[in-house]
Amino acid sequence: MKSMEWWVYLLLAILLFSQALWIFVDARKRGENAWLWGLLGLLNVPSSLIIYLLVTRRKRS
Repeated sequence: MKSMEWWVYLLLAILLFSQALWIFVDARKRGENAWLWGLLGLLNVPSSLIIYLLVTRRKRS
């Protein structure tokens, strides 16, 4: 089995970090638990972002 190229790992790291940073900043602006959401944003791309958007964008009654 051939290992992945180094640039694939670099691209994945950049995507994960930028996603986590955006979620962290947005959660802080919205008064959510920014550290928790930021750490969850480091887990995978893009399902963490989708879950964050679904949970935090729900209409509050």
